[in-house]
Amino acid sequence: MKAYLLVVDDEQSIRQFLKIFLQNEGYQVDVAASLAEAEKAIGENVYDLALTDMRMTAPDDGLKVLRAAIQKTPSTQVIVMTAYATIEGAVEAIKHGAYNYIVKPFSNQDLRAMIQGALATKDIAVERRRLLREEVQGKSTFEGIVGRSEAMLKVYELVDRVAPTNANVMIMGESGTGKELIASALHSRSERREAPFVAINCAAIPETLMESELFGHVRGAFTGAVQTKKGLFEAAHRGTLFLDEVGEIPSSMQSKLLRAIQERSFRRIGGNEDISIDVRIVCASKRDLQEEMRAGRFRDDLYFRLHVIQIVVPPLRERRDDIPVLALHFLHKFAKQMGKPVTRIDSEAMGALLAYDYPGNVRELENVMERATIIETKDVISLASLPPNVTKIDSSREGTVPL
Repeated sequence: MKAYLLVVDDEQSIRQFLKIFLQNEGYQVDVAASLAEAEKAIGENVYDLALTDMRMTAPDDGLKVLRAAIQKTPSTQVIVMTAYATIEGAVEAIKHGAYNYIVKPFSNQDLRAMIQGALATKDIAVERRRLLREEVQGKSTFEGIVGRSEAMLKVYELVDRVAPTNANVMIMGESGTGKELIASALHSRSERREAPFVAINCAAIPETLMESELFGHVRGAFTGAVQTKKGLFEAAHRGTLFLDEVGEIPSSMQSKLLRAIQERSFRRIGGNEDISIDVRIVCASKRDLQEEMRAGRFRDDLYFRLHVIQIVVPPLRERRDDIPVLALHFLHKFAKQMGKPVTRIDSEAMGALLAYDYPGNVRELENVMERATIIETKDVISLASLPPNVTKIDSSREGTVPL
């Protein structure tokens, strides 16, 4: 089967030359003149490789094409074409998951060899994806995350592709979907896994303490600062810093956070020494941060620094196939903790669990199963053990998913 390639460049002559050359090499080729055309093509097709110019007419650039390509199909390889003046940006693209970059003007031979290498890497990525799916289907888990639905498999594949890079990642999803577990999985599958994974819930920190929490302070910096304290950026050095509910960071702190990310350094409160850091930032939010930007509550430059790669965690109601395996996972967990002999869920109770929409997502299902395990007096969870808000639902899906 012919490999399927996408060429993205805003210069018509380059697009035409590359299309003819690559078709003569035996590839199926589409071309796009802009980011919008590339995103449309990526949304409609599955490409083996994308060959994109690094610098195009603003605001288009190769990094945005890279992000769109690997978010749609994690196994897609991306080669960035660059001029000498933009090599730094091309190197940045590799850090974000590109296969490689090639400097213009390049020879047909060099391009041919690089594409062949990228497609060989793609074949390895496809095999890795197959093995990952087999592993998840066998164990029903991925880095401690329970679920084997198609929706979650796509999330795992993107995590597996993005984790080895240094790209900052934005995780979006409703409350209770397991965004911190995804962040932890990104860390566990990265080269930073031996270093700390440090998490902070930005919504839980008062505005007056936020700067000290992130950057630390020196002794005497303010009333009560009786000793020097390291902040979370320092604690996460060479590791991963997870900023949960990043949309809650007050505007007064956003510029300081942006500076630390851009310059890879910061100062403790009251200090006069710049402290260098090597930290990967992973963020999560249940808010629509683009809407927050439009409303002037979130800096657009900070957003684009944090939002290099986006991972969307689906709500539980959109992956009902995972409900039985999650319910049994929680049942076994709580039965063991409580020393109770409950091991099964009857079909009527499972029907109710499958039919419920879980506004609180996986966290709510966990609470439901904890309650049921406490209340149940027999060895099987029955409908009577479930809370009224769950049993009110019409159990029309009863028995549709095998246990």
